[in-house]
Amino acid sequence: MIEVSAPSNIALIKYMGKTDRVGNLPTNPSLSVTLEELRTSVRVSKLSQEGEDDWKPLMEEGFSVHLSSSGRLRFLSFLSELKREMNVSDALLVESGNNFPSDCGLASSASSFAALTKGVYAYAKKAGLINRELSLEELSQLSQRGSGSSCRSFFSPFSVWESEGAKSIDVGFEAFKHFALVFEGEKKEVSSSKAHVQVLSSLNFLGRPERATKRLSMLLDSFQGGNWKAAYEICWAEFWDMHSLFETSTPSFGYLNGPAVSCLNEIRSMWSHFDDGPLVTMDAGPNIHLLFRSEEGERALKNWISPLKKRFPDMSVVGS
Repeated sequence: MIEVSAPSNIALIKYMGKTDRVGNLPTNPSLSVTLEELRTSVRVSKLSQEGEDDWKPLMEEGFSVHLSSSGRLRFLSFLSELKREMNVSDALLVESGNNFPSDCGLASSASSFAALTKGVYAYAKKAGLINRELSLEELSQLSQRGSGSSCRSFFSPFSVWESEGAKSIDVGFEAFKHFALVFEGEKKEVSSSKAHVQVLSSLNFLGRPERATKRLSMLLDSFQGGNWKAAYEICWAEFWDMHSLFETSTPSFGYLNGPAVSCLNEIRSMWSHFDDGPLVTMDAGPNIHLLFRSEEGERALKNWISPLKKRFPDMSVVGS
């Protein structure tokens, strides 16, 4: 039996749109922060009787996951692909679970597919089925075929993903203090996989790869130059750019709800008041990610998280 885990990640410069759906090749480079506290755990074991691979939810305290029939099929299909790559012929049981809500905009597929890739590799390695060590870059590229954004979960604390694959990147400092403001923990009506296809119909997608590439360069310059406010403005513009693609696609769709929009307005007002604050971003979901400089921990709770929780009592907070 093999047990591994992998973290989620949140992109500051977004991956949305593909040049190749099979290989999950992105239309533009992206930059992400690894969220070590949001993890998927995977247990891989050999089935006692030969047959088809199977998936079950991991029955461990603090971990939960529910896969739809299509999600389960996607997960098991990629398991088969990994087995072929790593010479595994055993029928496997995979048990997985997240310590955070799934399929609601907290990038559960990134951590899930990264953990699955690590688990099958560890199983094959222990069984002596592969004769060399695979690098993080190689495992990342394998995982990318199952879920594009999962390739960034192999590197910490920051990862950049370009056409040739993901890799670690030094942005000038080590870590953030991360909080996710969860307004909805239910499964999304439009999955991220479908969103990648539908956004191509938006007229706003024209020039999108160029805008994202430009913002990546600007954001890295802001980090290196210590211009935190500029970094905030770039991240803010970037996630709204992504959500505008959803709303202007054919057919249009969206993830934002009223409380989330109200909270974003409140955050912007607080930023104006303090002339400082967190980086703000959103994934393909209604939930908001706040990224504070690591030394801002106590001040973040006092000045930001507590007031926001009071203002939005139905909101839950995930993070450290």
